[in-house]
Amino acid sequence: MSSRQKKEKPERKGAQRTVTEQLARPSGKAPDAMVTSRHGQGVVTREGRGFSLGELTGASLTPRLASGWGVRFDPRRRSTLGGNVDSLKAWAAHAATVRKESHAKELVEDVEKVERAVKKGAARAEKEAVKVETEVKEEARKAEKAVKRKVTKKAKPKKKTES
Repeated sequence: MSSRQKKEKPERKGAQRTVTEQLARPSGKAPDAMVTSRHGQGVVTREGRGFSLGELTGASLTPRLASGWGVRFDPRRRSTLGGNVDSLKAWAAHAATVRKESHAKELVEDVEKVERAVKKGAARAEKEAVKVETEVKEEARKAEKAVKRKVTKKAKPKKKTES
């Protein structure tokens, strides 16, 4: 094998998932980063290119996770603005509640499926029990008739012999 060819690594069982696989992407548009700049004697707030590392970590996000979610990251920015951190936290929290609600809805649907299956199984078991019960009753009737036949048949009296 030449030095340029890559060796294939065997897949490990239970390999760790990446951060983006662990957390689902929040729904809705990602918030825009706002920056302040000075123009003349005033301060102007405008839309920035992306969030700074401090803002992402303040909102408990990593740059990799943020880029996976569609949140823009600007590595050149060094400022941390509280408004940007709050908007990221609110967006992520809303997304978390939506995920929890959808997960709860899925769980309720799963429980309903199980209930329907249990009812179906119970009905099937009840039908089977009724079938077995009728078979047992029929066998008992047949046995009872057979016993009656034996009892009703009178034994022939023995002839008396005089000695």
